[in-house]
Amino acid sequence: MKDKKKFLFWSLLLIILVLLTILFAVRTVHRYETWKEHSEYLKSGNKTIEDWMTVNLIVNRSGIPKELVYNELGIKESFTNDRKHLSKLCQENNLNCTEVVARLNRLSGERGT
Repeated sequence: MKDKKKFLFWSLLLIILVLLTILFAVRTVHRYETWKEHSEYLKSGNKTIEDWMTVNLIVNRSGIPKELVYNELGIKESFTNDRKHLSKLCQENNLNCTEVVARLNRLSGERGT
């Protein structure tokens, strides 16, 4: 009986580790694909905000404070929202992404960056 519980515990632990590994692998591949698609843009000095960018990338490249980005989007700041593409955030919150990008670019221009 004790061996059965031990086997079940280690099996469950192994399954959890495999699932976590798959999750992180998928996330890594997704970020790599985004980087590969836009590597020329990211290497350039261009600070124009586009809809494929994440909130973290916008903050790092344009210098706009995270709070202002979220105010423009009209949503709450969260760990998961920091890592979603702007187009995905707009879609989830029924926002016109073109208008949001234009407002963010205007903010970026006002900050003199």
